[in-house]
Amino acid sequence: MAENTAPSASILFASSPNEPAIELVEVEPDAFGDLNLDRLVADLTAGRDQYELRPYFFTPLTSAAAVQFRHAVIQDLTQPRVRDSIRVFAEGMRAMRTLLAEADSLRYRQQKQRVALEAVTCYLRAVGGLASGLMDAELASPGMLRFRDQLDQYVASEAFSTLAEDADQTTDRLEQIRYKFLIDGGRVSVFPLTEEADYSADVAATFSKFRQGEVASKLQSRQDPVAMNHVEAGILGLVGEVFPDVFDALARFVQEHAVFQSAMIARFDREVQFYLAYLEYLERIPDLATCLPTVTREPTGSARDAVDLVLAAKLAGGAHPVVGNDFSLTGEERVLVVTGANQGGKTTFARAFGQLHYLAALGLPVAASSATLHLFDRVFTHFERQENLQNLTGKLEDDLLRVHAILQQASGESIVILNEIFTSTTVNDALFLGTQILDRIITLGALGVYVTFVDELSALGPGTVSMVAEVDPAEVTTRTFRIRRRPADGLAHATAIAARYGLTAERLRERIHA
Repeated sequence: MAENTAPSASILFASSPNEPAIELVEVEPDAFGDLNLDRLVADLTAGRDQYELRPYFFTPLTSAAAVQFRHAVIQDLTQPRVRDSIRVFAEGMRAMRTLLAEADSLRYRQQKQRVALEAVTCYLRAVGGLASGLMDAELASPGMLRFRDQLDQYVASEAFSTLAEDADQTTDRLEQIRYKFLIDGGRVSVFPLTEEADYSADVAATFSKFRQGEVASKLQSRQDPVAMNHVEAGILGLVGEVFPDVFDALARFVQEHAVFQSAMIARFDREVQFYLAYLEYLERIPDLATCLPTVTREPTGSARDAVDLVLAAKLAGGAHPVVGNDFSLTGEERVLVVTGANQGGKTTFARAFGQLHYLAALGLPVAASSATLHLFDRVFTHFERQENLQNLTGKLEDDLLRVHAILQQASGESIVILNEIFTSTTVNDALFLGTQILDRIITLGALGVYVTFVDELSALGPGTVSMVAEVDPAEVTTRTFRIRRRPADGLAHATAIAARYGLTAERLRERIHA
């Protein structure tokens, strides 16, 4: 049963002459793996395969107006009444699809038609209930207001009224059928049920004094209440012969309303799941600070209490909640150069920076108490990877090839995140190469994060901002996971050298006790 193709309102994309048409991206962006966004989208879409949501998460928006359009929809969806109405609607639509799938799989014509009728009834209840629930809701977003207008027009239309009337009349006629059947050996006969005395109550009362408690049924419940065997199907066929007008009406209903779903309703049913999946994910993380960020085309950005959302979900409810950090890029500043102790949260900070910008471009709340974020054209990442023994190039060459490809494609509108590259070379070479790369990023005007053990890179000029992963002053081996804006202290370089030669405090203790 197909959908019709009437024009439909979108609650994801603004319908405006000033907004370019959005073509959905079907392939996962390259940066997803490094930023753990692949895991996030997998969690968001789990159990929602029928909605095909992944392309929505693969397609960032390109204008501040498009982002603000989604922000307004999200604010409407935070109203309990609106969310509850949509939740019940979505459940009804899922039930409808289940029934349609059952109808397609059934063998017997009359049963297929009856289940198809029930699917239409589910659809009518879902749509009517949604219209009623949104009727007096205090909506403010252009997307939801336009959808409600189209929904109200649709529910009041002749097409919807006819569908509802036909479904009600057909259902009523089916429910009024009463019949009896006679089994004589291998022969079954079906007759209309006439008015006869009902002695069942008298029989039950007579034998009630002999009852010694309820007896558990030894009959197993049927696994599939819809399935029929050939005997049941045969009886149903005989019933159809006894009541031909009713079953002819059922067949006409299914034929005349083979296309009954509105494209506008189907689109809303799918698109609203994009919002619900994300909002429900956030609600599962207690005490998580979130905000609707300001987005800008200007080469600036800032956030307070920013966290890696995927890590926050993983640690939710545990003894050690995720630590939030602040950052800011203003004026000539372009790149946050992060140094500090190993295992101090530098990679997590880099992921959080990338996640915030990407999720902001989807028009979604971000994991920070406040944020102003750059609206990019592309996000590029290069995180340290283990050497592939089947790759004939060395690790340094692989790093250079990957970074070269990024710089060839990046523009002044891009986000570039480079994490722990050139660890396989000398400090002097890492300093030389890092300087060339940072100069190129700053010249382009792109924004980014550069995680490194080379402290000198944090002070190249006004285009770089030094961020340091701090340790507990009382115990330098204890990480705080705080990333502070301050000059590098040299510990990152010293720690890297100590680790290379097996001279870390942990390694020395192991050797002493060996």
